[in-house]
Amino acid sequence: MNTLRRFVRLSRPFWHDRGQWQGWLMLAAVIGLGLLVVQINVLINSWSKAFYDTLAAFDTAALYGLVGQYALYLGAYVLIIVGLDYIRKRLELRWRQAMTARLTDAWLADHAFYRLGLSGEPDNPDQRIAQDVDLMVGLSIELVASLVINLAQVGAFALILWNLSGVQTFSLFGESFTVHGYLLWIVVIYTLTGSVLTHLIGKPLHALNYEREHREADFRASLLRKRDHAEQIALYRGEGVEREQLARRFQAIASNWRQLIGRERDLSLFTVAYQRLSLIIPVFAAMPAFMSKAITLGGLMQIRSAFSAVHDSLSWFIKLYNKLVRWSAALERLDQFERAIEASRQQVVSAPQGSCLCAQGLTLCRPDGSALLSNLDLRVGQGQWLRLAGRSGLGKSTLLRTLQGLWPYCRGNWQLPPGRSLLLPQKPYLPQMRLHELLAYPQLQRFDDVLLIDALVKVGLSELVSRLGDEAEWERVLSGGEQQRLSLARALLYQPDTLYLDEATSQLDFNAAYGLLRMLRRELPQCTVVGVTHQVGLGELFERTLELEPQPQPA
Repeated sequence: MNTLRRFVRLSRPFWHDRGQWQGWLMLAAVIGLGLLVVQINVLINSWSKAFYDTLAAFDTAALYGLVGQYALYLGAYVLIIVGLDYIRKRLELRWRQAMTARLTDAWLADHAFYRLGLSGEPDNPDQRIAQDVDLMVGLSIELVASLVINLAQVGAFALILWNLSGVQTFSLFGESFTVHGYLLWIVVIYTLTGSVLTHLIGKPLHALNYEREHREADFRASLLRKRDHAEQIALYRGEGVEREQLARRFQAIASNWRQLIGRERDLSLFTVAYQRLSLIIPVFAAMPAFMSKAITLGGLMQIRSAFSAVHDSLSWFIKLYNKLVRWSAALERLDQFERAIEASRQQVVSAPQGSCLCAQGLTLCRPDGSALLSNLDLRVGQGQWLRLAGRSGLGKSTLLRTLQGLWPYCRGNWQLPPGRSLLLPQKPYLPQMRLHELLAYPQLQRFDDVLLIDALVKVGLSELVSRLGDEAEWERVLSGGEQQRLSLARALLYQPDTLYLDEATSQLDFNAAYGLLRMLRRELPQCTVVGVTHQVGLGELFERTLELEPQPQPA
């Protein structure tokens, strides 16, 4: 029941959206075409009796007509199956697009992705959004559509099998028993028994598949981190450690795989035997009637076909058990992720926007609740430059993030400054995109090349002017100092009302850093700047300095 509740919760936003009427139409088409397949199977079942009876009678002329009839059924079947598969994939894409957009928006909204990283986020959110959504959507459509179609097939062929069974009388312990539709009862009891045993054998697969997704994602993420930090690893000559770490990650995958393989082997031993046995059961069950000549060879084949149709439909749970397990694991991971995002919203600390940046009695805490900085009072007028000073690790960067409205673990009274604000961290974020887009980040607008060139020249990156249209991995192309220069160019283009500098020139020599900050004062005269820097001599560019004191530790 938990799995069904998760499914309803995760799928409701898409299917309750009135704008998704096309999705409902596609789902109806998938089910409708599936029901047509059931109807063709019913016609083929009737055809099989006529064919085998005609074959037994050596009626060559009638056989040609039956072959032509089967060709029509086959052509219709192929067209319907192809059309069903096409519409199902279109529906899958539509649902996946909507769900991916919803989860991505929720993850990025209100800095949830940032807060989750502070408080222990669910593992590998990238894998959950990309792979688990794909698994859930694809398997949901397949499972729901196949369940409806199989129920319809049970209804159609159960009646046929009931009629073919007739009435059988049995003697047991001297008592006479009359059973109507005995073949139908045989297939129902056989299938229910198989379903219960399948679940008992395969139940551990859910946890194993959940863990499989986790460990596979950890291994991929570890490989990506090695690539992102290739230079640092090479400088340290750390290949041996990295190789050992990757081997441990893969060993976790291998251990999980061995358990999966063993459990799937046990399940296959049962399900393969179950499926093969089901092929002969209807023949043995109808053999007495055939031997007594109560039914013809065609009748025996029709019974076998109807029995198989009912059995296959009732075996939906058994046939799709592995997919059901993967589906339930994907649902659990997505549900955990979505609930974590919702829980993170409770951590949002909002501050009013006032005429200036100010705080009174502001206390910063660590994620565990312990105090980092206490009872801070500050006021920064529009256009002023304030430097935050104090020893490393005191909480200066955390204070900047609090004033920017990012850090959720704080209390007290403060207000945000008017207008737009921008924080430049020590290590700039340089995603792989065209240079003109990189300079505009975080804005979506396209700047005129004249403005972009002017910003590059002012920060000392004139050699990049000819590469505005180039796309590259700029973290690898640019040195640390060049990356910080590019970050300052962003500030010139963004024109913030308040600018937070967190060691934003630490990779530059003093003269370069001094000149760039003077340039910022000249180009952004009305901008309020709150900065953190340990570069001696840069303090004179700031009008005020706030000395931060460490929080006394309890005895």
